[in-house]
Amino acid sequence: MRVLDCEPVQTAGFQSFASKARLAELLDVVIVNYNTYDDTYKCVTHLIELGEVAPHNIHVVDNFSPDGSGLRLKNDLPAEVDVVLSRVNQGFGAGVNIGVRSGSAPFVLVLNPDCRPETANLHRLLEHFNQHVDVGLVGGELTNVDGSLQYSARTFYSVLDVIVRRTLLKWIFPFSLLNRSHLLMDCIRTVPFDVDWVMGTGFIVRRDLFEQVGAMDEAYFLYMDDVDLCVRMHKAGYRVQIFPMVKFIHDHRRQSRWRWKWTSAQSTHFSSMKLFAKRHSLPLFRRPKIRQ
Repeated sequence: MRVLDCEPVQTAGFQSFASKARLAELLDVVIVNYNTYDDTYKCVTHLIELGEVAPHNIHVVDNFSPDGSGLRLKNDLPAEVDVVLSRVNQGFGAGVNIGVRSGSAPFVLVLNPDCRPETANLHRLLEHFNQHVDVGLVGGELTNVDGSLQYSARTFYSVLDVIVRRTLLKWIFPFSLLNRSHLLMDCIRTVPFDVDWVMGTGFIVRRDLFEQVGAMDEAYFLYMDDVDLCVRMHKAGYRVQIFPMVKFIHDHRRQSRWRWKWTSAQSTHFSSMKLFAKRHSLPLFRRPKIRQ
């Protein structure tokens, strides 16, 4: 019986890749832009400065931004960067799939425009994949700009989890304990550990496995597509992990958080929740045990 929903993983000593050039060819980066010129530009230039990703392996997909930021990025970013201008916005997952199809590297890093690696240590994630062939998807530890954690790995939802997360109950005992458990706040964060799912803000996945499980489900326009992907990873027999030693700074401006007034973002999230419940499971009280 699991006491916590996170399990530490023993990892061998890290071995450096033969060269930065070899590392740069092992990894594609996919960034979906939608009216986020400043964030996307900063993210791409930061990746290039770190030197762990070849510029031609950075794929920026503009989801038909009405503010014209896609064309601006194509003009302003280095010519080697692959900027794809989609003629329609079919959602975040569809944008990710376009970016993945644009590359061929064996590993893919999916990054939000407002998210960037803290330091040049992406090689540690790739080394971890090489050491653990049963690991299919790994998320970095998301932090706020001030260094505080965002707890980007979660348990699968129950309906009660959703209600607690979306209301003031998350601050009230005993529901606060439920929220703490859902966010895996008590997990030891000095080693990699197994989780149910990680947020789609910053994760690396094996390309062949990503394609094998059907890529991002484009039926989700926004939200829950990351949870769905992790479910399919588990069902395919692979592990999903968080790697706390690699941190991504996430300049977070959340749109779907609970407010007194119902918003379009909340409506989209609710629709995605209903789709997830139909596709998989969303029990009333007990969290689904999809992970083996």
